[in-house]
Amino acid sequence: MPSSRLAASPPDPSGFSQANMHPAPLRFSRAALIYNPAARRLQWRRARKLRAVLERLRSFGLAVEVQGTVGSNHAPGLVRSALQRGCDLIIACGGDGTINEVVRGMEGSRVPLMVIPAGTANVLAQEIGLPLDWVDAAGLLETGRIRRIALGRVGSRPFILMAGIGVDAAVVSAVNPGLKRLLGQGAFWISGLRQFLSYPFAPFEVQADGDSRRATFAVIARAKNYGGGFQIAGQADLFSDDFQVCLFQAGNRWRFPRYFWGVVRRRHHRLPDVLQFRARSVLVEGSTQIGVQIDGELIGCLPQSVTLQPDALSLLIPGPGEMSSGEGKVIP
Repeated sequence: MPSSRLAASPPDPSGFSQANMHPAPLRFSRAALIYNPAARRLQWRRARKLRAVLERLRSFGLAVEVQGTVGSNHAPGLVRSALQRGCDLIIACGGDGTINEVVRGMEGSRVPLMVIPAGTANVLAQEIGLPLDWVDAAGLLETGRIRRIALGRVGSRPFILMAGIGVDAAVVSAVNPGLKRLLGQGAFWISGLRQFLSYPFAPFEVQADGDSRRATFAVIARAKNYGGGFQIAGQADLFSDDFQVCLFQAGNRWRFPRYFWGVVRRRHHRLPDVLQFRARSVLVEGSTQIGVQIDGELIGCLPQSVTLQPDALSLLIPGPGEMSSGEGKVIP
């Protein structure tokens, strides 16, 4: 039986009651929770962590099916199957790569996505102000609201957060999975140092709005957060219908420490060889040796077109006054 906290009348689609503009209770009956057993925050005491989350979810009268992925590209099929069975909520428990795979399975559906942050960087959780504590994140069933958002696309592949072209794709490609499980974001720092010393920083062309610009590293962002607490595209907006594009143009590797220091201080946009602009579609052309990553996962090489798909995903986010800094307790 549904919890008595759930209203008898249908909630407003925006997640707010018109009378008092407070979040209206969300009502779901059947959910599929897709989790990645390899996610960093699921490496220890997995059963205990999942049990705590499931108890919280089920306290709202929600029937939850739990399915673990068994490798890359498994999640989309699990999601499509769950939707065919009539699930009215999809819950992704993992990192940004797992969330990206889940979103691929949700294309064309208006069923909402809920996130339980269990990955290494959890950039989407930072972006929407989601608590990193899993039980608190599950509490969005009571306090959250649903927003429709646009998705980016590289070719046929959707992304929520960003596409990166150049050195960051090389860093993602070179990360050792074992080190990632052991060190988390530290594995990216090690890979980043190696790529700084060996990556050729070859130039490529970025075409948008009739202009062509040169870069050796580009971020085409829907989200302001990048990972590790950094903001490369600080004016990006997940709820807008465009990208913020940030181009780093130097071909000399020794310029990149200056870029990095600028990003740390959030002043890189003041540098003369860093360009930022907004666009709805971008064409990137260059050597087929230059990689492209989306949401922290390598997907291919240049050339690629990056386009926007408006009104593409229903996302469960914290309600007003519920936004979290991302800090706080976590399930031990």
